[in-house]
Amino acid sequence: MKALLSSFVVLFSLSAIAETGVVALVNLSPAGNFQAKSSTVQGTAKMTGDEVKASNVKIPLNTLKTGIELRDKHMKEKYLETQTHPDAELIEASGKGGKGRGKLKLHGIEKEVSGTYKILGGKELEAEFPIKLSDYGITGIKYMGVGVKDEVKITVTLPVTK
Repeated sequence: MKALLSSFVVLFSLSAIAETGVVALVNLSPAGNFQAKSSTVQGTAKMTGDEVKASNVKIPLNTLKTGIELRDKHMKEKYLETQTHPDAELIEASGKGGKGRGKLKLHGIEKEVSGTYKILGGKELEAEFPIKLSDYGITGIKYMGVGVKDEVKITVTLPVTK
């Protein structure tokens, strides 16, 4: 169902004047999309020279909202199973030159992720990366003939310190 894709936090469509948060862009089949958003991100990134590192960045999945209450309920209860897996966690990540890699834990499963990042106004880091829901054991999302595509684009914005 649509709710599942929105599950990941992870992402985007934040403006140049970004706020701390996460946006998951979920594409639907046969057509359409929606975003799951949260302004709650726990953690920071640290810049040292031209390198950036972050660890233990958490997103409480119950804070995700898609704009449709029933979709939110299905996403959290059926697909993300937030009672068992309350957070998505970027366990560790590092980057240089606008590209980075890290380890993401979602739905109890840890997987490597890679993507891009940029520093906004010297105070925030905005990272974008795709995930495959099936890599995290999240499958079969369909409601009234509309399904969620496996790849979700995540955008996370968090404070950065030097």
